[in-house]
Amino acid sequence: MYQYSPEDTKFLVERVDQFEKQLKRHLDGDLDAAKFRSLRLRNGLYMELHAHMLRVAIPYGTLNTIQLRALADVADKYDRGFGHFTTRQNIQYNWIELSEIANLLRELSSVGLHAIQTSGKATRNITADPLSGLTEGEIADARPYCELIRRWLNLHPEFSWLPGKFKIAINGAKLDETALRVHDLGLRLIRNKEGELGFTVYVGGGLGAAAMVAAETASFVPVEDILSYLESAMRIYNLKGRRDHLKKLRIKFLVRELGAKEYSRLVDEDWKQTRDDPELKLNLTHLSELEKDFALPIKPLALDGFVDKVDFNYSIWKKNNVRAHKVSGHSIVNISLTKLGEAPGDATSEQMRILADLADQYSYSELRTTKRQTIVFPYVRKDQVFDLWQSLEKYGLASPHQGTLAQIVACPGGDYCDLAKAGSIPIATRVQQRFDDMDKLLDIGDLNINISGCENSCAHHHVADIGLLGMQKNGEEYYQITVAGETLHKTVIGKKLGPSVSGDNVVDAVEDIVNVYLDNREEEEKFTEVFKRIGIKPFKEKVYE
Repeated sequence: MYQYSPEDTKFLVERVDQFEKQLKRHLDGDLDAAKFRSLRLRNGLYMELHAHMLRVAIPYGTLNTIQLRALADVADKYDRGFGHFTTRQNIQYNWIELSEIANLLRELSSVGLHAIQTSGKATRNITADPLSGLTEGEIADARPYCELIRRWLNLHPEFSWLPGKFKIAINGAKLDETALRVHDLGLRLIRNKEGELGFTVYVGGGLGAAAMVAAETASFVPVEDILSYLESAMRIYNLKGRRDHLKKLRIKFLVRELGAKEYSRLVDEDWKQTRDDPELKLNLTHLSELEKDFALPIKPLALDGFVDKVDFNYSIWKKNNVRAHKVSGHSIVNISLTKLGEAPGDATSEQMRILADLADQYSYSELRTTKRQTIVFPYVRKDQVFDLWQSLEKYGLASPHQGTLAQIVACPGGDYCDLAKAGSIPIATRVQQRFDDMDKLLDIGDLNINISGCENSCAHHHVADIGLLGMQKNGEEYYQITVAGETLHKTVIGKKLGPSVSGDNVVDAVEDIVNVYLDNREEEEKFTEVFKRIGIKPFKEKVYE
């Protein structure tokens, strides 16, 4: 696993020192709240409903166990004993005292973690497929490219004050576990007809109040030219982005207003002037070195004669939580953090330390975070999966719900966020209570529900099988329902079902939608397949009859 260099660590310490001085000026009254706002945001600090919230970057979703234990320590020392893993592979703390933030950040910097540019109008943490390097048919591991682009882009002087926030995702696998095309910029690793490695580039995606799928702006950009292309793509946004309109700051609005063809033409025109600049050529020597740092720590195992354990509960858990690994003799294990009555993605400091201990024992001290708010153990021997399950069961971490309707993705909603219009956690709990029969969940199969407390769409409800968006009507909580969104095979924004449904009735509506799916399903059809075949009408009639 790649570790930050001494130069990186030195930079993190210097950044904390700088922010500590800014913070002191603010606390002393020499820097008012308005001027301090942009500084704190660029260091990941928000003002939420009850206290300050800090968002910590987990670069491309990869953690080692030393870092996870440090995150647990932060939860105990500076928060209330827990953290919240987000849909963009970060972790958030919701009860931070402003006066303690510098000490917190200094502790994180000692293990190679930070909160730089996790908020504000800048490039955010670059996300990647959480299974990068692990699955068959992958074009290339995305993480070395994430790291090289991070080095180049973080604090880039031309893009330090963009019109709006800017999110980048990179994927090299067959399936799109990153939701590339709902990002401001998505990069898909591909090979052209000559076998050369490069990227297909998508620009202008995003969710929120106006959900859009990113347009393809370049079908193939050679690996060594990706930095110059990215610079041109972002320069056009920086020059022409709508700074004059608070609701049109994101690049998706620029691409829509110009048209994808015109935006691409402007980028290509700019790119011609910089493409051959040697300073903007991706350093292939550095890439080769990074690929060694990201090399898998395992080798094929024969495991002759191995026969897995026969246990009913283990078999259910394994079916939903364990995936095939490209290295023989190994498995990929997914661990759910969704528990009844708790915010999906929340983990206590105790759970973090337990996961760290188990990762040391079973996963070469490495973990991954995902957009489904789960934790991945990427390197588990097949003959140790049962033992890992027993340990997870002992500590209450062996939820078999991964891949089922009960594995809900949700933002903190109205319980924590001052932007939220409605609660997310209470609705998630009620849905889980309604579908609390494991046999029923297994019969329903792979069906996902995402719940966002406001139009910012932090839970990605637009691209779920069933998406719920919280809103207010006459002081009461209502939920807009979307159906048949997807990103795994292709990107589709869910269709709005109809008028919003009251909080009292929304779980009934979810059950109605599920029942229509089950009544019309043929063989092993997925939810989106049934929807494409029968259309929206039967779902709408059932919910609003």
